[in-house]
Amino acid sequence: MYEAAIIGGGPAGLAATMYCVRKGMDVQLITATLGGKSTLGLTLPDMSEYHIIKAREQVRTFQGKIEYLPHTWRTGKVTGIAETEAGFTLSLSGHGQPSEVEAERIVIATGTTPSPLGVPGEADFFGQGLGSSAISYSHLLRNRAAVVIGDSDRAIEAAIECAEQCEEVSLVLEPHATYSHRHLEFAGARENVEIYNGYRAVRIEGDEFARRMIICRDDRSAGGCGPEKTLFGEAFFVERTPRPNSNLVAGLVERTPTGEIRINEKNETSHKRIFAAGDVTTVGIEQILVALGEGARAGLSAYRQHTMQV
Repeated sequence: MYEAAIIGGGPAGLAATMYCVRKGMDVQLITATLGGKSTLGLTLPDMSEYHIIKAREQVRTFQGKIEYLPHTWRTGKVTGIAETEAGFTLSLSGHGQPSEVEAERIVIATGTTPSPLGVPGEADFFGQGLGSSAISYSHLLRNRAAVVIGDSDRAIEAAIECAEQCEEVSLVLEPHATYSHRHLEFAGARENVEIYNGYRAVRIEGDEFARRMIICRDDRSAGGCGPEKTLFGEAFFVERTPRPNSNLVAGLVERTPTGEIRINEKNETSHKRIFAAGDVTTVGIEQILVALGEGARAGLSAYRQHTMQV
């Protein structure tokens, strides 16, 4: 039985694993891929490397150390968690053979699942002018034009973030969007923000990079879509609300109505042997450096629980 099992190999999971290893714990990281979503970057036209805060380099440092210690991790997907008297039994799938891992305590670092638009061109241009986290790239947008589309306050906040740097921002709120009208009024008061409320994406076009988003107003009387509009930009962001990957512990820890795992300042959950870190939690800041710090703290809290049995 392992002293700790970490589920998820993104920045938070890598950091939690390394800190458990540093403390001498018998640990096992279980992940589909090392690095998680941090391996997905965004390149913009004429982007200068010196403008980038290279948080991914820190992730690669942790990743390299984990790869050097093959006994500390395995490739697989956790499909179920059963609580036992001694800890937990994790059911795994991978390499065509189901298996199990037993651990005294676990760290959940499973992140979120994005909600794509599902329109032509989205997959082709993702990473090339099209991304999903304006907060991570807004510092690169000075005097540029950006397009933000989404279904909640997340999109409005992203547009406001972009407006601090951009010459112009187009904010597209989808027909099913739910949001604070106060937030929308605040965005609309910005001279460089144009709002398209009740529109949806039809397709994304470009060359090497995404250059245009074609949208239309949702209109059932016109067969589902009114006249098309073309929005031009140098950066496009899909800011739909992601889904926390927390169903594994749905019956074990407290979660918010939208699925985030509730944690305290020590990354402890409502279950004394379950810890959580990264985007799957109520921290709600999708930043690599934040996730690394949260993962490190979760790992240290797991170690403290191991040594002190608190």
